[in-house]
Amino acid sequence: MSTPQSPHPAGRRSVLSRFGPSNRAVFPWVLMAPTLIILFAIGIYPFLYSLYIAGQNVILSKPYIPRYFVGLYQYQALMQDPEFWHALRTTLVFTLEAVFVEFWLGLGLALLFQRSLRGASIMRLFILIPMILPPLVAALIWRYMFYPGAGLVTYYIGGITRALGLGEIPFLSDPTIAFQTLVFVDIWEWTPFMFLMLSAGLASIPRQPYEAAEIDGASSWRVFWTITMPLLRPAILIAVVIRTMDAFRTYELIVIMTRGGPGNATSTMNIFLTKTGLEFFDASKAAALSLIMMMIIIVMSFVFIRVFRSRTEVAE
Repeated sequence: MSTPQSPHPAGRRSVLSRFGPSNRAVFPWVLMAPTLIILFAIGIYPFLYSLYIAGQNVILSKPYIPRYFVGLYQYQALMQDPEFWHALRTTLVFTLEAVFVEFWLGLGLALLFQRSLRGASIMRLFILIPMILPPLVAALIWRYMFYPGAGLVTYYIGGITRALGLGEIPFLSDPTIAFQTLVFVDIWEWTPFMFLMLSAGLASIPRQPYEAAEIDGASSWRVFWTITMPLLRPAILIAVVIRTMDAFRTYELIVIMTRGGPGNATSTMNIFLTKTGLEFFDASKAAALSLIMMMIIIVMSFVFIRVFRSRTEVAE
């Protein structure tokens, strides 16, 4: 009489015992393995390769030049390049201007929509539309709206300025005006993000402090600075850090509307990086520049977190 075979062969049982749910030390790593592999492929490996390339003399347009280790030469060359400092200054001014205005406009809208407004849902939808648009599409729309002589903005505003004897405003051809035009478009596109984040923060604030302040007879201005702002600091921190990192890396808007011009008036770090890597094919210098940008973003985020945490601890 033959004995029935086991539904699980011995080899399969051994595999399951090694990597299956019964092995609690190994099984979590099995579940995380696909994520770790993808993270290594698109994050860790490119970072390590950038470190390696930044220490070499790789120029893609001159493959005949032998590669050798140059240490910190690429970083030294960037520190001595006036265009690098111009791009850094332009990027910092753009980021500070845009994020500052976006924060206060977003906070004002968030406070406004805390009140009971008729048609608030529809108005929220219209406010969020710029953020929903892809940055490339938004940049193309505004580029054609500011097109000299034929754009919607230049046509109507130009008509008003010509009637006043001021001539047409060079929105994208004057260095100062072109820079402020880019800041305006960035504010239009990303104020909804601040509005969304700060609205969520305001909705999470409990009502008890406001009720106590109302009983004490505190003014609206005092309630705002002593209750709303301190309790809103976690949401402010998240919104400002995310938006600062994103504004520092702005690329599509600038390359579509001005391509870094006129001249290099709107040439930011990303534009300078693109020219270095894709126009001059200096891969090592571009890799060093990308690492410098990463360190600047990390330092800025660290400073924001430290400042907000220290103020929160003082307030508590």
